[in-house]
Amino acid sequence: MRPASVLLGVWLGACASAPAHDPGPAAHPVLAAAVAEAPVAVRAPSAPVRIVVGGDVIPHRPQLLDPASVAAGLAPLAPLFGGADAAVVNYETATGEISGIDPSTLSLAAKPDWMHAVVSENVTALTLANNHACDLGRRGLAASIDTAASIGVTALGASAGDPWEARTIASRDGRRLCAVAWTTFVNDRRPGCMSTGRLAIVSPNREGRLRVERAIARAFHDGCDAVVAIVHGGQEYAPQTGAMMTLAVAAADAGADAVIIHHPHVVSPVVVHATEDGRKVPIFASLGNLVSNQGESWTADYPAAQKDRHVVYLNGWTRLGMLADLSFQLDAKGPQKLAAWGFRLVFVDSDHVLDKSNPHPHIAARLLDMDRDRAVVDKLARDSAGPRTVFDDPCRIADAAGLPSCAP
Repeated sequence: MRPASVLLGVWLGACASAPAHDPGPAAHPVLAAAVAEAPVAVRAPSAPVRIVVGGDVIPHRPQLLDPASVAAGLAPLAPLFGGADAAVVNYETATGEISGIDPSTLSLAAKPDWMHAVVSENVTALTLANNHACDLGRRGLAASIDTAASIGVTALGASAGDPWEARTIASRDGRRLCAVAWTTFVNDRRPGCMSTGRLAIVSPNREGRLRVERAIARAFHDGCDAVVAIVHGGQEYAPQTGAMMTLAVAAADAGADAVIIHHPHVVSPVVVHATEDGRKVPIFASLGNLVSNQGESWTADYPAAQKDRHVVYLNGWTRLGMLADLSFQLDAKGPQKLAAWGFRLVFVDSDHVLDKSNPHPHIAARLLDMDRDRAVVDKLARDSAGPRTVFDDPCRIADAAGLPSCAP
């Protein structure tokens, strides 16, 4: 006897030629049973999409200006980046020759090979929108955009077209996770850079919030299934400002599934915002540094910060960074696409602390180990003005192999 599924196929194939008075499958017990028992195809949920987002990667002169130096600085994190569907960091510099830069200024520039080195450590997207984007004027911004395009890395917040356009940073089964990025200011405000329309920039005020809301709304209109907002702004070496948090809330209310901020060079605790449409949106108030030569003289023998918190070389918090770790279910029903989130802490090892005469010391970011780094953690935790709660936050991912587990 042929299986019922075959009989069902025979009957379905004959339906087109059946006479009008044919009683249908109900009059045929075997066929009726086959129809009743035929399985209904149910599409399995797509696998989640996971991204990791880090803070500032800075070509401090001369310690991190060589491409090999920054590659070594990111190398300990490359396996973590490679295990995610996307890894994003903030490219805190303009691109081009540094010969014309006044060495006494805080202007930053790196040759195109420097960007190649950053991307070589499993980094898939770069935020180009930050306060150093125009340090070489128009040509430095253009070179950053062109270099990113030439090596195939996704550039966020700066573009030869529309810098506010959402860019896809990861996808699954035809569904897209996008990012919208912008900066709230630049150091060099020459019209030649800012007037090109190639950099996404707004102040953290009412007009800026409206611009951000339009960009996020357009991202969904253009087919993004989830959106991460990444913004550069705040006050250096201090907790995130109220104006920046208001801007972040506006982005979340506009539909962003997560909001990530960098610029202060020190971390701030994560805040979860409840939107009117019932979503829970984590706001990473500041990721701090990822790879830099800040805190270059700090050891656990020093206070975490001096009375003047801008004494950068003695500010221990500049050596601590945060990695946002986010998992999205892009085909989830309802508006909540962020399935789980968490963060990891990283610490920058620096041989510059021990030997100031070496122009190219080993500087590398690695995952913080609460046991190995107990002296560092204890010293930082004594700083009453610092973000001490990040060490005990239940959403901190302590295991190097762990995954984000905080549910929205």
